[in-house]
Parts: sequence; C-alpha cells; structure tokens
Amino acid sequence: MIRDLVKGVRIFERNKVPEGIKILGVAIYFQTSSFRRTARILSELHPVSYNAVRRWIKKIEERLPISTEKKKRNLIAIDETVVKANKKHYYVYSAVDVERNELILMKAYPTRNWLVTKSFVKEVLNYCENKPKFVIDKAPWLKRALESLNLEFKHETFRKA
Repeated sequence: MIRDLVKGVRIFERNKVPEGIKILGVAIYFQTSSFRRTARILSELHPVSYNAVRRWIKKIEERLPISTEKKKRNLIAIDETVVKANKKHYYVYSAVDVERNELILMKAYPTRNWLVTKSFVKEVLNYCENKPKFVIDKAPWLKRALESLNLEFKHETFRKA
C-alpha cells in the first residue's frame, strides 16, 4: 500500500536514496519521532542526512496526513511491504484509515509472522475508540492475527496485477 502510494503518486522526486530506504525511513521515524535518530539508524544501510528524512516525512504528510489521535474509525487498511537493504529484508507494516485517508501507524520489523502482525494490530487499536473493520490482502499472517483478536475483516487486493 505504501509502496504503491509512493510509486503511483510520485511522492519522492529524486532517486539518490533507494525507494525502499525511504519507506523504511518513514517507518523508523514513526517509531523514533526523531529525524536525527532515524538518519543515524538508516546510515548503517545507506548514507542519509536528517534533512533528507525531514523532507521525506513532509512529502508523505502532504499526500497522506499522519493522525495518531484516538478516534472512532470504521475501516482500516493494513498492509505490509518488504524492503530489501544490504542483503537483508525488513517488513514495514502500515495502517491507514480508509475513510479519512490518514496514516495511523507505520512500523518496521526484522521478521514477518502472525505474532508480529498481532502486535501491530493491537497497537493500531490503541488509536481507535471502537473495533473497526479491517481491509487486508491474502497474507495468512494478517488473517490469522485478526481472527485471533476476533476482529472483522475483508479481503481486498491492494496492488494491480
């Protein structure tokens, strides 16, 4: 979903830094709330300045506002993107309030399974006053995590084949 947003809308114009690193940077910023700390972490994978991270966040917020307020939400889309950097895989989960077109949460993980997904969904629920319906793709770890939490969901393919 986030990778599709990045490709489809051309959020990032220049390509000095690979797209995957930028997506990972946005997720790390979400977790640290610090441009400098995010840049320091990313520098282990690719040289990045804190000003570059600040510009990426600004670009994302122009297209998809970030909202971490607790509010009534009816439909949330959850997706996970694999980012490859330095021969390693990172899994970036994102949750978007579909009706408001707001990014609720984005997190990066070193692995992908139902336990990680369940933890992510629980954190997303912290930003909801109610139990919303979720939109997911066919990933079995997403389905299993939502079922284990007794949450309503429907399948939808995010990417066009």
